[in-house]
Amino acid sequence: MSVTNKVKSYILSNSVGDNVARKIGIEVECFVFDKNYQRIPVNKGSIYSASDLLEELNSIEDISTASFSLEPGGQIEWASPAFKTIQELDKSFLIYKKILDKILDREGYKSLFIGVDPLNEPNDIELINLMKYQLMDKNMEEKGSLGRWMMRNTCSIQINYDIKNEKDLEESVYILDCLHPVLSFLFSHSPFYKGEATGNLNLRNHIWENTDDSRCKSLINHGIIDEKSVLDAYIDFVFQVPGIFKLSGENNIQKTKLSLGEDLKIKYSKGVLRHEDIKMALHQIFTNVRLKNLIEVRDIDCLPFNDIMAPVSFVTGLIDEPLIRKRLLSIFNSWTLEDKLLWNELARCLSGDVDAPGGKSFLDWIKIISKMSIDGLKARKHGEEKYFSNFFENILLYGPLSFQEQNNFKKSGKLLKKYIFS
Repeated sequence: MSVTNKVKSYILSNSVGDNVARKIGIEVECFVFDKNYQRIPVNKGSIYSASDLLEELNSIEDISTASFSLEPGGQIEWASPAFKTIQELDKSFLIYKKILDKILDREGYKSLFIGVDPLNEPNDIELINLMKYQLMDKNMEEKGSLGRWMMRNTCSIQINYDIKNEKDLEESVYILDCLHPVLSFLFSHSPFYKGEATGNLNLRNHIWENTDDSRCKSLINHGIIDEKSVLDAYIDFVFQVPGIFKLSGENNIQKTKLSLGEDLKIKYSKGVLRHEDIKMALHQIFTNVRLKNLIEVRDIDCLPFNDIMAPVSFVTGLIDEPLIRKRLLSIFNSWTLEDKLLWNELARCLSGDVDAPGGKSFLDWIKIISKMSIDGLKARKHGEEKYFSNFFENILLYGPLSFQEQNNFKKSGKLLKKYIFS
């Protein structure tokens, strides 16, 4: 077995097959602020910190099937168990939210579910004291203008799906990558930046576009332009990406100057390549769609907690129903490479009234694809369409949440700090 095949085998290792229902999981990040509108301290000290919060959450038996972690700026991340239905996922999230609120209320803190910290800059935020993130921080300073913003000042919703088989993986990844502009528009929730309104700038997307070109952006930017041989092409792309860190034989994080592929190939030639090493390499890729031993969708802003399931239902409705998948493949494969590159650019600003491929406006495509999602959800017969349909109607009436928040703030007459936490 070659090193490429070993990586491929790892990615496909949890494939569930055609006859098993695909399970869904999510990761939800949020900020935590104190009563003075300051972000919670990250590392342990004299007052209750994000590190203390993480320890407490991980000790609670009621939510032990979930997992918790800290993002580099102390953002708390809840990673759900995997479920067959969005109703089950929603129920699990609400249990977590209730427990989180109880702890934060006790400590005088508040959670904020939003895509970008509306008040602070990176230099205002403490960095978690872990080697992995220290190395990432240095890399981000060197590779992109906004990488430190990404690490400290952004929050997202990530959706994880089981892989059925290699063909399912390749079709799903291609479709999900092509959906990036729609996902970025519908679920934009980054209305403020350094205390000011962001206008029509799709801010969190803008930050990721200026983080590290070698490992971020859409897969089309890395030469994956159709559903053919996606897995092989993805592995080839991963192998070329400069490594930030690697695992020692004792599983310690070490700095590396090698590409991800060079490190894996050296370990393979010595007969010491482990699943842990492959996992560490794959976790240094930050594209809008990412492969681990599942499919991860990464291009969605953190939303208000009542809307968390909207993007989950939207995406699920599009990839789980065979007829919907077939139609999406037909649409995206009819476009030229130039069409696809133009399409990708539409994610930069929150404007639906712009030309898009196929002689339609961007908003036309958003409506068409959203209707397809609702049809796909109805075909699943779990009643899951309710999580997206009401959200979508609201977006059609009033625009993305980024716009709605900016308009509501103007009408409120409040200081931004007061408005955000009102």
